[in-house]
Amino acid sequence: MPPPPFDRFVKFPELTELLEGFANDFPRLLELSSIGKSHEGRDIWLCTVTNVETGPASEKPAIWIDANIHATEHTGTVAALYLLNKLVSTYGTDERVTRALDTRAFYIVPRLGPDGAELAMAERPRYVRSSTRPYPLTDQQDGLIAQDMDGDGRILTMRIPDANGTWKRSAAET
Repeated sequence: MPPPPFDRFVKFPELTELLEGFANDFPRLLELSSIGKSHEGRDIWLCTVTNVETGPASEKPAIWIDANIHATEHTGTVAALYLLNKLVSTYGTDERVTRALDTRAFYIVPRLGPDGAELAMAERPRYVRSSTRPYPLTDQQDGLIAQDMDGDGRILTMRIPDANGTWKRSAAET
């Protein structure tokens, strides 16, 4: 498998293809799994990287690395792909990488926010901070009530009702 491109950002289908390629080409070093689905149904990919012949990942000290949490943080995905490529392609030739994968487990999520990243890389890009999920919520959820407190059209403050709390709603608020 050729190395991932490091001179451009990759969209979700290509990212998936690259990760599946790593898993197919290096099955004893990298396991690809989905840790969930995004709001729009894209897999959130987890690469578990370790030498399985020296023991399961769950029994080794580990490091967690996630990237592209927010929509426009594309360089994090490139850095994660670079690390994945370095780990699997130099195992057995680089003493430090070999020792690391023999004795440690790396949990790498190259793109934690795939929906926002796709929107930011679209032909007509749109900036969103994180996800494409509507925000703020317009109904009560988990005790949070969406309310425009000062009437400016933005919801920037949250409150959670507490019958035993000392803070009370101002009489000036209707």
